[in-house]
Amino acid sequence: MEDQVNAQNQPAPKKKSKTKVIILVIIMIIAVILGVLWYINYNKYITTDDANLDSYRIDVASQVSGRISKLLVHEGDTVKEGDVLFEIESASMISRRLQAEAQYEQLMAQLAVAKISVTESQKDYQVAVLAQGLSKENYERAKKQYAGDAIPLETLQTMEENWKSSSLQVEIAQNRIQSAIANIEATKRSADAAMANVETMDTDLSYYKIKAPASGVIGKRWSLAGDMINAGQTVFTLNMGTDIWVAVYLEETKFSNVYMGQEAKFTLDAYSKLTFYGRIYYIGDNAASEFALVPPNNASGNYTKVTQRIPIKISIDKIEGDEKQKANVKLISGMSAEVHIIKK
Repeated sequence: MEDQVNAQNQPAPKKKSKTKVIILVIIMIIAVILGVLWYINYNKYITTDDANLDSYRIDVASQVSGRISKLLVHEGDTVKEGDVLFEIESASMISRRLQAEAQYEQLMAQLAVAKISVTESQKDYQVAVLAQGLSKENYERAKKQYAGDAIPLETLQTMEENWKSSSLQVEIAQNRIQSAIANIEATKRSADAAMANVETMDTDLSYYKIKAPASGVIGKRWSLAGDMINAGQTVFTLNMGTDIWVAVYLEETKFSNVYMGQEAKFTLDAYSKLTFYGRIYYIGDNAASEFALVPPNNASGNYTKVTQRIPIKISIDKIEGDEKQKANVKLISGMSAEVHIIKK
């Protein structure tokens, strides 16, 4: 009985051994296939996953200090160039602008009075000229009468004084005209200065309504309504989504086969069924670490070698893959990418 049981159990080790061999062979085949694929990929592509979509960003700030009275957009909103994004309290500026406008209107009223004064001075001058002519005629007549002993010397002297007095009145009238004209010019200059002040106030008031400098998408809001901000302090960050690219930070050990115009393809984590194609159109002149907040400094002698990254930009020229994903694709700055630069 025991011999029969042992006889039945003897083939089992052989079956287990065959199974292990088959599994080992399958693993070896998979390893070989993966190795071949890796070798093909290595020879055909320069690969990195240190990449993401990027675009130009504008920090939108106010040119004046003050309290934010209104926020008219929110994160994710699409805006056009010239759209008002937020407003700063401007009551005091409006008051000063009204005062400047009132001063201008007052000067314009003075200018109108000055013009009337010129007209009146010109009329006074005409009257003085007529009086001068009449007194001169009387004086000439008196001289003839005096020569004929028709009037006494006192009358002749009176006529002469009247003529001289009327001549002085003509000169005074002329001076009044010149003075009135000078007053008009001075008032005009003051009115022009007041108008320039009003226009300056209008320009300053425009700074209290901050507009989008370009079209794009609001990427980040840094302040809220009611916050006090300083001039130049960023309130919104605007992403210019019309121009987007792949920002790659390629290890310097892979840099030797990279050149301008080189073809590349990449995938995005957000769209696994799509493949994007483009070309290298920018290669940085400095390693990324050169512009770090704390650049590397080896002056102390404590040196640890670190593989540097070279910034590269790749255009987005073509999309291939699933039609449904392609129809709904939306490229957003910051999306992670895996890049394959094609070797030639």
